[in-house]
Amino acid sequence: MAPNPQSRVAHVIFVCVLGMLTAIAPLSIDMYLPAMPGLAEEFSVSAAYVQYSLSLFFIGLALGQLTYGPISDRYGRLPVLYFGITLYLVASIACAMSTSIGMLIAARAVQGFGAAAAPVMARAVIRDQFKGSEAASVMSFVVMVMAGAPLVAPLLGGLVLEFSTWQGIFWLLFVYSIACLIALRLLLAESHAAHRRVRDRSLLAQYVGYLALLKRLPIALFLLCGSLMFGALFSYVAGSAFVYITQFGIDKSVFGFYFGANVLAMLIGTFANGRLVMRYGYRTLLGVAVCNTLVCGLVLLVTTLTGFGGFWGVATPLFFLLSTVGMAGANTVAGLLDLAPDAAGAASALFGVCQFTAGALATWCVGALGGDARAMAIVMSLSAAGSVCAYIVLITRVAPPVGDH
Repeated sequence: MAPNPQSRVAHVIFVCVLGMLTAIAPLSIDMYLPAMPGLAEEFSVSAAYVQYSLSLFFIGLALGQLTYGPISDRYGRLPVLYFGITLYLVASIACAMSTSIGMLIAARAVQGFGAAAAPVMARAVIRDQFKGSEAASVMSFVVMVMAGAPLVAPLLGGLVLEFSTWQGIFWLLFVYSIACLIALRLLLAESHAAHRRVRDRSLLAQYVGYLALLKRLPIALFLLCGSLMFGALFSYVAGSAFVYITQFGIDKSVFGFYFGANVLAMLIGTFANGRLVMRYGYRTLLGVAVCNTLVCGLVLLVTTLTGFGGFWGVATPLFFLLSTVGMAGANTVAGLLDLAPDAAGAASALFGVCQFTAGALATWCVGALGGDARAMAIVMSLSAAGSVCAYIVLITRVAPPVGDH
């Protein structure tokens, strides 16, 4: 029997809306990148100080996801999404009106807290409706749609800077948040049915439940593996503008093309994961992702320390390294939510906390080590090595679930 065309259309709309919502965070990060060297000059601060605005955004994302998960398990996904995106909208206005780097950093932290609702709720919505390798496949395509954001965001940021100032970037994000609220109202239904919501425990007990999840070895290993992979990704995000624009002299108006090439690599890898995961399972493909990241990270470390290949000695290993970061994210989330089907919001939030805490630490480390290509390569290699170690323990100590291959 042929599949219902209306069902296919509804599924595509579902994936696109979740991708649009999840894109709030990468848009907020990547559209801002071309402005970072200029912000350092305008406010007369170091590159490291501007990179702290990314670190605080990541901390806001982490704390927000820690907060929203149990609330959504109790009250549903839509109320949390409405609150978070509205807070993000207000914080975007505050960013645009900032008159000092300190004010901007504080507003970015609040903006991150609001933006956190979108990714944690998107993962929980997927787990509400899918499981196992099917959830990993859907997550891959959501990530693929979302990957369009960092593909175009630096280009948009550079274009805005050609005709306006850095404040224009945050006004554009304000407009995007309004579009998200409209899509949320018209196209997304509540996925967490009332009879499945957690009513027998207080919110405090649910937050304490995070500790119970962390005590489970498989969950802890998935969290460590996935968050360190994102630490490698955010090392690149923190250093890319200064490496390309300051170190190698790339014009900020075309920086987005170089940044977008690496995002395209992530897009290809994530698309491949969505097609292959039903056949090979998410644990196997997670192993492919972490091993590729480590090998490419070590190559990048050698080229940056020796200067071999110049610009292309940095750009080439970065392209192949980033090709499997999205793959790792989708498979980590699938593994986590398989282990905690009755606490999808909390498990999803816990992943977000670890993911963006690793991002905050990685961006801080890149800045502290000088913010150049060498600093980026060192942090990326260490993150990848830690991720591989966690994966080795996972496959040797934890049996695969029935839903995976």
